Amino acid sequence: MNATTIDRVKALLDISSSSYDAVLTTMVAAATRRIENYIDRPLEAKERTETYPIRPRQDVLFLRAYPVTAVASIKLALDWDFATATAVNSSDYKFDAETGMVNFLYYPINNWKGNNLATAPNVMQVVYTAGFAADTAALISAYGDITYAADVQTVAMWRRRDSPQGASMNVGGASINYEKPLALVPDVIEALTPYRRLRFAANG
Repeated sequence: MNATTIDRVKALLDISSSSYDAVLTTMVAAATRRIENYIDRPLEAKERTETYPIRPRQDVLFLRAYPVTAVASIKLALDWDFATATAVNSSDYKFDAETGMVNFLYYPINNWKGNNLATAPNVMQVVYTAGFAADTAALISAYGDITYAADVQTVAMWRRRDSPQGASMNVGGASINYEKPLALVPDVIEALTPYRRLRFAANG
């Protein structure tokens, strides 16, 4: 799922033809991936099945995607053998929809205590639904600032398409020199900062 559309970008660039649609489609997709990398979580809302390592006495887990709509199941298993694993009772954990944090009301790994020969579960599978929006139109409607960031970054990429690694660019008869490759532009960073993941745990 892209964070914006090429029609929005073309309007900003005053491009009316379809001659550059393929290039702009590639740039919009690239800008979307950079946004997801910067905020450290995916944009698309969908059901996800993910695995996480878990340590003894760990009772907090940070999911990779959020906001979280629902947690379908959580399983602990040895060596990714989830087919025979029993799901954790939903009354034994709580999750924060806005941060993707799962808090267990007990220590999921405790069978190692007092028995050096016992093998504890070392991986957790979480099936859950999370993300900002199901499609680009819904993202535009609900998270205009994220879409704005994608618009601005794509426009910047377009204007630097002949010299993405630096050098110079002619604008209105004047030459502008660039010393560095194009990074996220300041307006984009400002728009995305409120959505950026803050890491508080090693597994998050």
